[in-house]
Amino acid sequence: EVAEDAFDSGLNFDIKSQLQDVDSKSADDLVALTTLATSINDQAKIFKEQGVDVATLSDKFKNDSVLSADEMRKEADESKELNRQLAAGELTVETAKKNVENQNSASSSPEMRALLDELKKLNLTEDELTKVLKDLNEGPQVSPPGSPPSSVSSFVLQNEVKMLSLLEDLTVDGKLDSTMFIASEQAFASAFFQDLVSSYDALSKLESANSNSANSVSPDSSTSESVDNELVLGGRNISISGGDYSLDTASTNQDYLVATTDKLTLLGKMVFNSSSDADLILISAQSIDLSGAESLTFTGDELGIGSFDSLNIENVDLKAEGTISLRSLDNLVLQNTKMETSGKGADFIHLLAANQITANSVQFSAMVKQITMEAMTINLSNINFPSGSNVNLNSLYGGIEGKYPSFGATTQYGRVNFIQGMSYGSNPVMNRTNFDLYGRNIKIGTYGN
Repeated sequence: EVAEDAFDSGLNFDIKSQLQDVDSKSADDLVALTTLATSINDQAKIFKEQGVDVATLSDKFKNDSVLSADEMRKEADESKELNRQLAAGELTVETAKKNVENQNSASSSPEMRALLDELKKLNLTEDELTKVLKDLNEGPQVSPPGSPPSSVSSFVLQNEVKMLSLLEDLTVDGKLDSTMFIASEQAFASAFFQDLVSSYDALSKLESANSNSANSVSPDSSTSESVDNELVLGGRNISISGGDYSLDTASTNQDYLVATTDKLTLLGKMVFNSSSDADLILISAQSIDLSGAESLTFTGDELGIGSFDSLNIENVDLKAEGTISLRSLDNLVLQNTKMETSGKGADFIHLLAANQITANSVQFSAMVKQITMEAMTINLSNINFPSGSNVNLNSLYGGIEGKYPSFGATTQYGRVNFIQGMSYGSNPVMNRTNFDLYGRNIKIGTYGN
């Protein structure tokens, strides 16, 4: 009866193969198998009524029919719940189909099934689950070249379960526990972090694409393939409230990476304390929100902030002992911002964007020795470069006549534009005469060539 019902629903349960070894099945097995098939039949009827292909349900039965009786009953209960949600209009049939497809993707091993159960607890969407399962089956940074996807081992999957925290949302308010950090080599090898890894590498390559980046020091100067000395605080969305945070660990020469696959939010006045030679990198595969931040201080050597989307730093003061590096794979916008170094290190400010840098009313402390800005187009207003500092401004086409910015309100694409209020050592440099007289430490070069 179940088989006839399946055929009427367009399913192919291959009942003949099931009956070939019927004498090896217990009564409990057969009851569980029948219960499973019935629940899938009911789902197929709903799919068929709404014009959705039922082939994925045939695959599900094939995959689940080899399970134990208890496991088949569990799968049947899940199918019944899915049917209830469909009947109640809580779920679309397209989402239900993706749910079945994800179950089929996780059917290759008990470890994959267990991992899918854990992933569901994180309330990921079916599309997000599809992407994660695809990455896991392909085994990113796990299987040697030429290995088939099926070679992903149970050991690897067990390690991925430990990395589930990289998919969670995290709120930090007043304290950073050292147990929240994981080793960078583990995080960067995880399938859950591949979007972040891609952005990390792309931000690194922004600088390597520019041959004029003399003495550049970047927050992500090491690509994901060579990161081996960082502790990572990772998550899907991370929000950090104002406070005084200690990053000290038992390890020496330790760098820190706060990384999100979706959004990093910074709030209030934040101080991160660490050893003087440490680096702190804040990075997002999508966006960083500093609209609620007032200041960000790092007592270590280098503070780096980078995002895939445009990076807006408005009404926020930044401070580090040696270097501040900001970069975006889109636009970098700075407004009413102060950047300060201690005078004890490189005292370097590096601003880098794939498209455009717009900076207005940006203050640099007197200790800053070198300022480098690199983007296709650079628009600057109301900035005084510190006396004695070396300033490198690199745009797509470089300087007009090899040395000058464009002066005035009319901006030119591919150029460095001094829109208004630009000075060096408190001397205005808003025309060629003054630029020649006071701006000899300002070099305008080309970016990306």
